[in-house]
Amino acid sequence: MIMIHKFVMRNFKRFTQETAVDLEPVTILIGANNSGKSTLLQAMNLFQYCVETTRSGANGNAKSGGKNGLELVKRTVSPDEFGALPVADPTDLWPQGKAKNPIHLKAEYSSGLSVEFELSISYNRFSIRPTVEGTLGEDLGKGNIRLVPIFTGFLPQEEYLTPPARLDRMRLQRHGEMVRNLLWELQDKAKERWRLLIRFLERLFPDSSVTVNFDVEVDRFIRATYHDDILTRDRDIVSAGSGFHQALQILAAVLSPGAHIALLDEPDAHLHARLQSAMTQILVDLTEKEDLQFVIATHSPHVLSAAPPGALRVCVGGKFVPFAHEPGQLRILEDVGAMDRMDIIPLLSNRAVVFVENKGDRDLLERFAAKHWGEVKARAALSKVSFLYTYQEPVSARVLNLARQVNDLLGLPKMPGAKPARFLAIGDRDYRSDEALKADVQEHKKKAKSPAYRFDFQLLIWKRNELENYLIEKAAILKALDTAVGKDLVSAWKGKRAEFAEEFDRLIASQREQVRQHVASRLQNQDRRLELGTALERADSLLNTRWDGGIPWCDAKAILSSLRNWLQKENLRLRLSEAAIIEAMDSIPEDVKKALLSIRGMSKLPRARAKKPGASGLS
Repeated sequence: MIMIHKFVMRNFKRFTQETAVDLEPVTILIGANNSGKSTLLQAMNLFQYCVETTRSGANGNAKSGGKNGLELVKRTVSPDEFGALPVADPTDLWPQGKAKNPIHLKAEYSSGLSVEFELSISYNRFSIRPTVEGTLGEDLGKGNIRLVPIFTGFLPQEEYLTPPARLDRMRLQRHGEMVRNLLWELQDKAKERWRLLIRFLERLFPDSSVTVNFDVEVDRFIRATYHDDILTRDRDIVSAGSGFHQALQILAAVLSPGAHIALLDEPDAHLHARLQSAMTQILVDLTEKEDLQFVIATHSPHVLSAAPPGALRVCVGGKFVPFAHEPGQLRILEDVGAMDRMDIIPLLSNRAVVFVENKGDRDLLERFAAKHWGEVKARAALSKVSFLYTYQEPVSARVLNLARQVNDLLGLPKMPGAKPARFLAIGDRDYRSDEALKADVQEHKKKAKSPAYRFDFQLLIWKRNELENYLIEKAAILKALDTAVGKDLVSAWKGKRAEFAEEFDRLIASQREQVRQHVASRLQNQDRRLELGTALERADSLLNTRWDGGIPWCDAKAILSSLRNWLQKENLRLRLSEAAIIEAMDSIPEDVKKALLSIRGMSKLPRARAKKPGASGLS
């Protein structure tokens, strides 16, 4: 099999430093937008351009020779000839558009061959200098690389193209303008692969078929017709749906003669979830049946779920990190972007998912856990669960639907493990009344049991307005500041300590009216018919019985910020951190203990059969 097992690039677009990626027969690149997935595909496509430009027959000084007279030679080309990638200016291939240092692209083949190209600009000419280690053979003679972009449309009519014209369109990623040419070439010159294409289309679209009619001696336009059980007559393939177009473009491009390494940019585009998995399996089959290699950039969980073992590479921090479903790699999720959902949901392997609002809430829970259990036990428990972020309180974020997305993914047969997934969502009270809080909990409990969901799901809602409210503990805050005082501030802090305590009380009391307005607004959101006056009366009734000094209801972030500003205003250089407050607590709040207990329960091995799902609040 002709295969690149390692590709290295330097000074290309976003990758200023040397960046290497180990490649498998099927390699799937995942990561956030603009993390570098497509850039790698473009670099490999540029490498192929360099191969074609410097391959034997070009003028120049020979640098490397191989079998059957094959050699690579140094070449220079003008900007007009430099058609490697569809860019507005060739210098766009360099970091920041500045071609000061050469681009380096290197491929290491499974045969032991190593080929590197150095691209630079001199006197308005592009220089391509090859360096070869090993003997040139089929790796470069037949192992061509072909980039297949997302389908963007077919031409209504398509003229017959000569092979050089087809190559130009491939370089510019204009496959939609030549798909009929590729189909005709398969049918006319590669009949076994044509039959393979038809079989694969039947796997994806059982009721559809394609035929190609063209006589190179007579016809100018190639006609490729499409038929299914709904159409009463054959129509040109341009009449088919975009999902069929996407599949047809991919199969025609990778099966047509001349390519052994295919680069696919989001092959899942336009395809239904089932078809995404099926298409990925077809590509895997092709690595075995036709000795093809694939490098795929995707955001689809269904493509990832069908990936063979060892295929995943996470694009993060300018590197391509192999992802082997190990708990120690879960920190990658933070860098990928934890609720860029399609990037990271497929990476979850532990099947225990905790939804929190953001990384700040996760950090607080981790600090509370370390205080409660100790660093070692906390780390052990938390390493066995995966945190996903909802970026708003869980009910508004429709967390049950998010959990269903993850559950559907983990239920696919290709994912490692077969035990049921479990979900825990922890979120803010967000000025709910007691009645509204209980109603939300009961609704989630009921839905989780319904046939539409039916998985292990637990909802916890803080008794206090948000997690930060559990930091508003006067004794712990004063103790934290007492500990932070240095010798030079002992006297100043002693004189201001009582004033600080009074400021603490004043700030909380000053929020009563603001909280009243928030509660009334929440009541009106729950009942659009409720007048403001009635909502304010009900808010007063709630707060008169549940105010509890204001700590459960205040804007905790604003309180802590105001206390820090007060210290600064009084020239007291004391750092009031969340970690210091938690460390100063005699014990963590009971509500937080309950949440940590639930998380620790999630960290245990999943049951062979999930119990009936339930949802409960902390209140």
